[in-house]
Amino acid sequence: MKKGKILLITPNLKGIGDGVNRIQPSLGLMLIAQVLKDDGHVVKIHDPALDGWNNRKTLDPVNNVVLIGQSDEEIAKVISNFAPDVIAISVLFANLLDSAHNIAGIAKKVNKKIKVILGGNHISNAVIDYKFALTDKNSNLPDSLVDLENNNIDLGMAGEGEFSMRELINALINDNDISKIPGLVKKIADKKYIINPPSRINDLNVLPRPARYMVNMEGYFNIGAFHSPKSRSKRVLSVMCSRGCPEKCTFCTTPEMWGQRMRWRSTDHIMDEIKNDCRDYKIGEIQFDDDTITVDKKKLFSLCNELEKLGLPWCTPNGTKVNYHLKNQLEMYKKMANSGCYQITLACESAVQRVLDVLINKRLPVETILPSIENAKKAGMLVHTYWIIGYPGETYEEIKKTVDFAMNCGADSFSFSILNPLPGTPIYRKVMKDNLFWPGRSYNDMLFRSSLIKVDGFSNPVEFENFVNETNIKANLLLKERDPERFKYKYGANADESALAKQT
Repeated sequence: MKKGKILLITPNLKGIGDGVNRIQPSLGLMLIAQVLKDDGHVVKIHDPALDGWNNRKTLDPVNNVVLIGQSDEEIAKVISNFAPDVIAISVLFANLLDSAHNIAGIAKKVNKKIKVILGGNHISNAVIDYKFALTDKNSNLPDSLVDLENNNIDLGMAGEGEFSMRELINALINDNDISKIPGLVKKIADKKYIINPPSRINDLNVLPRPARYMVNMEGYFNIGAFHSPKSRSKRVLSVMCSRGCPEKCTFCTTPEMWGQRMRWRSTDHIMDEIKNDCRDYKIGEIQFDDDTITVDKKKLFSLCNELEKLGLPWCTPNGTKVNYHLKNQLEMYKKMANSGCYQITLACESAVQRVLDVLINKRLPVETILPSIENAKKAGMLVHTYWIIGYPGETYEEIKKTVDFAMNCGADSFSFSILNPLPGTPIYRKVMKDNLFWPGRSYNDMLFRSSLIKVDGFSNPVEFENFVNETNIKANLLLKERDPERFKYKYGANADESALAKQT
């Protein structure tokens, strides 16, 4: 069996001004890379945003939209020098599509024989929406897979890609039939596609250690822009313990991408990765990127027992549900704190029960939020809270109620986010069907801190964006006023207030 040269690449990043505040190595690509390498392929991971971090190109001077990353010429040089047979581009959200399509075009200019595959969360979501469009002619959803209509993109790969990608790469390199490969998305005629159901990896212990040696870890450490609102160290190790989420929030892509059935790696499997990578990269902090790390207390406690021996600080930047294990929640939080968890992030979303029940479909009684925050603080952890405002159908009074509640909830820090309708979600489909976008804006304008859809009580998107930015600043300065010592513990003695606002 012939082996090939495979380039795995992420797009450049797009943001408003300095709104790109997070860059870290792709766990997904590092896992795929190791699977392909173990199979005998020559593999390279490239992150043009990291290598071009100081390169800012203004795309829209009116709205201060910038592109961060390498120039087309620099990307072309990387591709030309490596001379891959296949390029796989990982796209998390639709706001990265322009860059991804651009990379595909660059690849074909370098060598038209290069096979270009589009993978990641975006293509999975695009498939979901396309299927809805076929069943509802009034959906206003695209009646085609736009990415596959781009002649520079040969194939898509939906769902969990580690082993499906191996199967696809082997077939492409050896000119074998690809039509039955799980997760394959392939154009066969105008607006006609092969769309194969994606596979689920039931036993996550079969996954290898992520190939961190293939990326510039020191580059990420030097930038120090990881997920947490305030990390304890620049030398952060991002780890995934589980996949899936038992919830089905209307704004979230996780249930469709990873499923509602939780799958866990064993504690031994997790700790093998952590111990080896902590040794290899002199790690100072662990950040668990799970969507719901507290859902299974037994598995969490097993992990905590081992983390306590390790003696490193850790946190849950991706957020976890507020009301898991309410009866024994303080015990759980103490266990986490004793094992090194210095900060828990709670995904509150809203303080209005109607919004939680009807608009979000989140099984969260509002009355459980304050006790959970208090339990975490009693356990000795800092508490970061996530709030989302601007849902379609949310009233101005409900937005104000959430903001007022949050300001008085006793949390140490806050992220007030603007609801962005992510493709693949029920909210996105509602927004598209009812055409709820602000005049002149669409999902193509999706950026961190940007408002896309109409919000009750605000006359234009900029007015709402300013309101949210001001709310974030005001909320995150509360701790300095309320508890100066706790503020110092969280942010340091000389925390810059403007930087604090940007982090959140």
